[in-house]
Amino acid sequence: PATVDEVSQDDELVTLTVSTGGELRKITARLLVVADGARSATREKLGIAAATTEYGQHALIANVTPQQAHRNVAYERFTPDGPLAFLPMSNGRCSVVWTQKPEASTQVLELDDHAFLGALQAAFGYRLGTLQKTGKRFAYPLSLVQAQRIVSGRAVVIGNAAHGLHPVAGQGFNLGLRDVAALAEVIADSDDPGRRSTLRRYRRWRAADHKRVINFTDGLVRLFGSDLGPVRAARGAGLVAMNLLRGPRALLARQSMGLSGKLPRLARGVPLR
Repeated sequence: PATVDEVSQDDELVTLTVSTGGELRKITARLLVVADGARSATREKLGIAAATTEYGQHALIANVTPQQAHRNVAYERFTPDGPLAFLPMSNGRCSVVWTQKPEASTQVLELDDHAFLGALQAAFGYRLGTLQKTGKRFAYPLSLVQAQRIVSGRAVVIGNAAHGLHPVAGQGFNLGLRDVAALAEVIADSDDPGRRSTLRRYRRWRAADHKRVINFTDGLVRLFGSDLGPVRAARGAGLVAMNLLRGPRALLARQSMGLSGKLPRLARGVPLR
């Protein structure tokens, strides 16, 4: 795979020096979009620092096939160790994101397929019937990563490179899509995609959404990660109330889908031109 060795820029252009198979080549453009993940090497090349908060949890990832059809419905269960999510995929499969303490995650990874499905079934229940098949499993540590800046000259940092979130509310992907939609809109409205005023508009537009989603997600992690008795009681009561009351549930769903605040045209289904 190609790697970015150097990033340089002036008032008009940004230049990447890219290494591919031992060969160096230069790529020049008016705008560099950095979207290479939470551990972004390109962000580092730009000299943009990132603040990292470790949660002391691992996310175990697997694809499983349940007995019953998921009907394109996602499920999330909050367990004592952390949330367990089943996300619908093609061919009747579900993508599993199982948040656990590191030692528990290590133990589960060592199980064979039959034992793993048994442990997962015990944690998730029988909402989708018996879990019948599983693919390969892997795990990674969970953290909150926030870029200190999302604009540097003619470079803009988006998606997980700008904000790596805990998967508790499934917000990272939606937030990244809104980044893309907003950036596409400000570019479409400008004759120079990397102009300072263009990227300043993007930065200001995205700031409130980033702050809201980061605080919401981080708050959920801390709420459901607390072992204090009063917090556990309040947490349980809140979940019951959310399940019974349509208004708060609809508001939470709207927030979770990113449908609050000023939405980019693409996010509203409106063409850019």
